[in-house]
Order: sequence, then C-alpha cells, then structure tokens
Amino acid sequence: MPSAENCAWLITNHAPTQIVSGYENITGKIIAVDKGLEYAHNLGLSPTLIIGDLDSLDPKILALYPDSPLIRHKSEKNETDTELAITWCLSQGYQKIVICNDMQGRFDHSAAIVQNLIMAHQEGIDIRIESELQSCFFLGPETTISAQAGDLLSLISYSEASYFISSTALKYSLTDLVLHQHQSRGISNVLLADKSIIKLKSGLVLAVVTSY
Repeated sequence: MPSAENCAWLITNHAPTQIVSGYENITGKIIAVDKGLEYAHNLGLSPTLIIGDLDSLDPKILALYPDSPLIRHKSEKNETDTELAITWCLSQGYQKIVICNDMQGRFDHSAAIVQNLIMAHQEGIDIRIESELQSCFFLGPETTISAQAGDLLSLISYSEASYFISSTALKYSLTDLVLHQHQSRGISNVLLADKSIIKLKSGLVLAVVTSY
C-alpha cells in the first residue's frame, strides 16, 4: 500500500462533486490539472501543484493561488494536460495516482484518459479513474476488487484475447474464461461479497466497478 507521500490525486476538468474514495479521505498530494483548479477551488481543496497549458482556466481563479507551484505548458502540444500530469507524477516516483473525472465530458478525452492508464499501469503504478459512482483501472495478475455486494463489475479486454485463471465472489465466474477484444461479454457482472479476487493469466483488461 503506497504511503500518503507517494499518492497523487489529479483534479481534472470535469472532476465530480464527490468520488468513490471520498475527497475528505485524501491524504496525498493534490494536483490541479488546468481548469481542474476551478473544480479544486470549488471543492475546497488546496493544490500542491498546478499543471497544464491553462488555456481553459479563468485567470481570476489562478490569481487566487500565487504561491502554488505552477508548471505551464504551451497550448500547442502532443499530450493532453492529464497526460502531462501523469507523466510528471511518474517522474516524481508516485506509486498511486487517482484521476478525479466524471467521464461526462468529451468522449475522446475520456478515451484518452483510459489510454493514459495503460502507460502508468505498464510501469507497475496503481492508477485509476474515479467518478462519483465508478472506479476504472486495469487488472494485474492478481487483483482484489474491494466494493460492496451487489455492485457491478465490468471487464473490457484491450488485448485481442485475455485469459483468466479464476475469480471469487462473482455471480458469473471468470474461471478459464477467454474474453475477446470485440466482445461485450464481460459487462455487468455482480459482486456477491465485499471482496472479489481475480487471477489473470494474460491480457490487458480494464475493470469498471459501479457502486450503488
């Protein structure tokens, strides 16, 4: 379990009014990503760092944080502001990154954030997206899903085929399951307990936990 000093919470544009983990439980570093500073301000969160091209941020909000460290990028760049923030976190050695985003904005931006998860996941970083009711992350070889009985678990293969070994406490067992990239078979499984353990043999699989 990463220590608080090794955890970064990215407050992005479209950050929800609450997240699955609870903003009140944040113990790590708060990073405001571009217009995410407005959301952090409205949530009463003090940023450790502000990062982005700031092209969508109200200058009046930025002026309220003259002492906050700022990394400003050019607006014409290859990366999104969220990717730049994640890359910075990786360079600083953070072991856990939570991206606070309601996934209700532009679909292309939401899809790009999932792509960014892959980048950090492949480096062994605990990284996820959290909205008010959902948490999105990639499975490791053995992953413990901690939620509540009755919550939904959807699995989406980002590999041509992903091979599972076993699972516990799920309505539909994953034992010896092969999930193909073109299939929606993994959608809307149900947790039967507060904890499920999934063992993955091979493949890249996105997990989406929906709480109620």
